[in-house]
Amino acid sequence: MKKTILLLVVFLLILPTAASADRGSIPYIPGVRIFEPSQDALIAWNGEEEILILSTELYASEATKILQVLPLPAEPEVKKSSRDVLRRANEFVIQKFFDNLRQPVFRSEISKTPAAEIKEEVVIGSHDILVVKVLNQDYFVSWVNNHLEEKGEKTPQISDSLKSTINNYINRGYNYFVFDTIEVSPDPEINEAISYKFKTDELYYPLEITKSDHGVSEISLLVLTNQNLINYGGIAKNRVNEKNPTVELNLFDVEYISSDIHDLFIKKNDDLLTYSSTIQLLNWSIKDDLANFNSDLLVDSKLEGLLKNEVIYQGTTFIDSQAEANYPYPSEKEMESISGVVEMRMGSRMHPWLAPSINGKALFNAHTNRIVNNFDAEGEKITVKGYSSKDGQITMRDPIDKMPVLINISDVFYVTEIVGWTPYTGIAISSDGKLNNERSRFWLKNK
Repeated sequence: MKKTILLLVVFLLILPTAASADRGSIPYIPGVRIFEPSQDALIAWNGEEEILILSTELYASEATKILQVLPLPAEPEVKKSSRDVLRRANEFVIQKFFDNLRQPVFRSEISKTPAAEIKEEVVIGSHDILVVKVLNQDYFVSWVNNHLEEKGEKTPQISDSLKSTINNYINRGYNYFVFDTIEVSPDPEINEAISYKFKTDELYYPLEITKSDHGVSEISLLVLTNQNLINYGGIAKNRVNEKNPTVELNLFDVEYISSDIHDLFIKKNDDLLTYSSTIQLLNWSIKDDLANFNSDLLVDSKLEGLLKNEVIYQGTTFIDSQAEANYPYPSEKEMESISGVVEMRMGSRMHPWLAPSINGKALFNAHTNRIVNNFDAEGEKITVKGYSSKDGQITMRDPIDKMPVLINISDVFYVTEIVGWTPYTGIAISSDGKLNNERSRFWLKNK
């Protein structure tokens, strides 16, 4: 299978409450509130490895040390990064927008297996970082308490909610945790960007670790990929909002952002280099109370689960095809029925829209308020239910200045049901094997 290569540029807008959008926080002084007004992150994933770069702005109600906990699916390589990587990535966002632990550590002699092993310890600026592998789940939280005591915390407190979340990660096979000790003060300060590189067969961004915190956060995700994002194994896809149409970049753009990320896009095989010529840029957002993040962002590129509902419609293959659940569409309007032969109405040369019609009335979908499309019934006599309207509106681009304009279409009929037909939605596959980022609607005649 081709590697799924993607780059997420994440700009998290967090309200100034005691919240963290990627890591659980434990203050060394009980009762101190930690504030994280802004956080930037960048994720690059090639289907096998991920680079996660984090940089945060932090302050506290009083000066203290805090321990931030980051769960990972595999042992990471930790090194210093730079906020310039995020800045360079953001340049493309703005441009395109306006264009279009080494030693075993024992908790006690009661346990035959040590609770954790330190795989790596590194100091990067104000960050005192430990990479820890969990060896014994039963004693791991106690190991964390002991670690806090060794760092000078006399009465370490890990909330029951955070304990439960940590154990849930361990039960899911996440045996590596990064502990990052930093000092914070009442004055906001932007910390050094840290890069974590680790193996993973699915895109991963930790959210559940924050459920012990409180506050609404809005997470903006810019996703670069040359492959298809298929299965959302963590938070549901409908919680991820697509903010803008897809933009295409090339590999040279990515190299400008980061050479390490650029290298993830290249496959080395017998001294030959292969790479994708175009990379899609998606703009997503996730907004919720941190307490509602009961799972992480997990996405893979496996098609197998979607192929079972394959439909070929007018030469286009749709996968994961499903009949719309809310059909016939509900409406509070006074209903009527009309019958007649389906004919096509056309717009002007300046604005060449095309719509099916009955008795001269252009058919609009009462659910989407758009023209009924992918309805192959021209020349057939059908009956539709819904309501009439003097006009309907569609959005098109002006052929001269390319700006969006509203087009009025007179004499329309809003369809709540086409008798004997059912609307389906599916994911279209192009001739080169790429998937459409949005589901398409098409109408099939009932058998």
